[in-house]
Amino acid sequence: MKRMTLIGIAFLLLCLCGCSSPIAGVYAEKLELVVLKIGKADSMVINVGNKTVLVDSGEEDDGEEILQFLKDSKIDQIDYMIITHFDKDHVGGADILLNHFKVSQVITPDYKSDSTDYQEFAAALAANQLTPTTLTDEFSLEAGNADFTIYPPQQSSYKGDTDYSLIVSVEHGANNFLLAGDAEEIRLQEFIKQGNLAHTFLKVPHHGRYNSEIMEFFTLVKPKYAVITSSDKNPEEKEVVDALTRLGSTVYTTRQGNIYVSSDGEKIEIKQ
Repeated sequence: MKRMTLIGIAFLLLCLCGCSSPIAGVYAEKLELVVLKIGKADSMVINVGNKTVLVDSGEEDDGEEILQFLKDSKIDQIDYMIITHFDKDHVGGADILLNHFKVSQVITPDYKSDSTDYQEFAAALAANQLTPTTLTDEFSLEAGNADFTIYPPQQSSYKGDTDYSLIVSVEHGANNFLLAGDAEEIRLQEFIKQGNLAHTFLKVPHHGRYNSEIMEFFTLVKPKYAVITSSDKNPEEKEVVDALTRLGSTVYTTRQGNIYVSSDGEKIEIKQ
């Protein structure tokens, strides 16, 4: 009887060890996100499993710097290049990356621009025989153990490029990340109506510029961590930082350096 009891206890302990935590299983792969210091411009590199996702490519002069960062990080290809919209500080370096790096898929909003930066981007796509996936409907993809949902703009035209911004949500275990491009009032209104706003981490829209919808947006997202891409020459607005701080968010700005974010599916660690 005693022998049977000991065998039963041993079996129970084996079962508990085998399913004690998601980190021991599905979320053993960490998600690493780097928000690059490239002035008032956006470029973020996400690595999870053996996949690399690049969100935006800064200005034209930033292309070589992003390329060197990828090489130094031992990254040899971009699986998904997401260009949130065609402002020069989001698409400017894309042609350099496309011409010097293997890119498997390019994802953009469904519109065109007459800017030089966009024309160079389009030419690089053609030269590398890439047809972008242009989004008019919500789009999902998987990278490693992370689930990406990309929300496109809801209208066919806007006054400026910023409201064409794709908004990217990334789920990694209990952590989720919201990358809001340059979304301004109209685009934020659209996204608020779509729901599912609460996120652990927020890349603040439009380099920390204040607008009439930003307070409601922040209140609904309730980020634990917020990152603003800004520079000493073009700093974030104080009202935006104050609003996030009042909500309990820890705020980082890229003008202080690259921001390194690591998720194990439960906790987030940030270094700068």
